[in-house]
Amino acid sequence: MIQQPNSTDLLIAPPNIPDPRFKRAVLMLTHDHHGGSFALCLNKATHHTLKDILDETGIETNLNFPLYWGGPVSTNSVWMLHSAEWSNEHTAGINDTWAMTSNISMFHHLADGDCPRYFRMMFGYCTWAQGQLRAELMGNPPWSKKHSWLVAENPGAEWLFEHPVDELWAATAELSGQQAVQSWL
Repeated sequence: MIQQPNSTDLLIAPPNIPDPRFKRAVLMLTHDHHGGSFALCLNKATHHTLKDILDETGIETNLNFPLYWGGPVSTNSVWMLHSAEWSNEHTAGINDTWAMTSNISMFHHLADGDCPRYFRMMFGYCTWAQGQLRAELMGNPPWSKKHSWLVAENPGAEWLFEHPVDELWAATAELSGQQAVQSWL
């Protein structure tokens, strides 16, 4: 039986996912509770940088960190998914390893060189209504099992960031298979 994934588990899009926006996407589930689920897409690079956004806010910097598409919801919001050793007053912890921040104050910290060890900047996010993600994973109508997400237990920041973004989908799909086999042994 398919279990509901835990926060920081990775959702890997199947090769035949019906929504082209999620083709070869890897999402990190950041929150899952009675109200629904929230995730950030980790591997959809855009042609924008953090400097592009900061120029619009009036914050002067040379930070050219790449900006990723985090998902189709609220694409005017900017999120920093990062390792938990860094935080500010607007940081929401996910677990002992991961946190996320979405506030203009994070830009000031980054511009001052105050950065987490591991982080990724993205705009937008993904959400599911209560029970929707589980229904997708189970292949309950209107979803089907052939379009279900694969799930991998998050291997940690070092593993995620040592893989080039364009190879992350294949690496996490392989990881999901390895973890499935390990659970059988």
